[in-house]
Amino acid sequence: MLPPLRWGRPSLGLATILVIALAEIGSANAIDLTDQRNRKVVFNRLPERLVIIPIPAPSTFMAIDGSDRKIVGMNEYAARAMQEGISGKLFPGFKQINTGVTTGGDASNFAPNVEAILALRPDAILQWANNNEIIGPLDRTGIPVVGMRVGSFENYTEYVKLMGKIAGREDRAGELLRKQEDSRQSLASRFADLSPAQRPRVLYFNRAANMLRVSGRGTAQDLAIQLAGGQNAIGDTVSISTVTIEQILTWNPQVVLLGNFDSTMPSDLYRDPRWQGVEAVRARRVYRVPLGGYRWDPPSHESALGWLWLAGLLHPERVQENIRTSVRDWFGFLYAYSPTDEEIDSILYLKENAGSAGYEAYRAH
Repeated sequence: MLPPLRWGRPSLGLATILVIALAEIGSANAIDLTDQRNRKVVFNRLPERLVIIPIPAPSTFMAIDGSDRKIVGMNEYAARAMQEGISGKLFPGFKQINTGVTTGGDASNFAPNVEAILALRPDAILQWANNNEIIGPLDRTGIPVVGMRVGSFENYTEYVKLMGKIAGREDRAGELLRKQEDSRQSLASRFADLSPAQRPRVLYFNRAANMLRVSGRGTAQDLAIQLAGGQNAIGDTVSISTVTIEQILTWNPQVVLLGNFDSTMPSDLYRDPRWQGVEAVRARRVYRVPLGGYRWDPPSHESALGWLWLAGLLHPERVQENIRTSVRDWFGFLYAYSPTDEEIDSILYLKENAGSAGYEAYRAH
């Protein structure tokens, strides 16, 4: 609806009235925000064409906006995770999004393909801000660039707020964060009385195929382990580190989590002679982390499901929630979608995790 004309204006032609009205609509949709490198970004109207390079971000933006139509370019590695999961049913149009916006498909390569990005005529670009070499070339294009911070769950919550503003859906973004915080507080209080001896030593692998990369203190994976009533097996080692099998044998984790950044499955570790001295392998407590609308291991809009999933494996006696019911509840909120039992089996990697201790509890009953 056009805004009402104001009294006191001189007589105007219809064309002029329309120009003024449209300008006022644009002004009403104008936004300004401060990104995660503390730089102010101003939009005259809500952006309609976005290029989103950070790999967790496109699916999170779609969940906030309720649509895939605003994203014209995304990282190929993010698209790969969405193709492997259920996103094709949640957002069918994402398969048409251009994925040639970086100079390579590797997850560690966020270098922008500036020429390809310019060809998409974006209104805004979202990019990691932790490295000037990958964000600086975008700043020089003159297109508004929103810098995001990687790593911790706290950084994630801040860029969800930015996405809410960019989508014009601040209420929706706020509701998502409140639901996640409720889950976080509930789990934290539930396991607050556990002694260190009652908290299993858990080791999360970002990679476990051609290299061994683990997540240490301060990462989102470390937070998930703590919230689920575990302790990070690597102690005070910070951030993400590449390690050796000898170091893993020294840590001797009781539970091993395999992330969704390579193809390693529990069976690979169970039959590998190098791993037979690890307590988690002997006890068959190796688990592939689920993959829903996006990976559950990095911080995302589905993180609360990852916390509940892990808590049920570490302390089934204390977790009353049925993970399958939780998946349906969260998918209803995030996507207005109710997955079938077969889809939930796939999300939970039921077949791949079937040989691991306690996983039968996650079957449909």
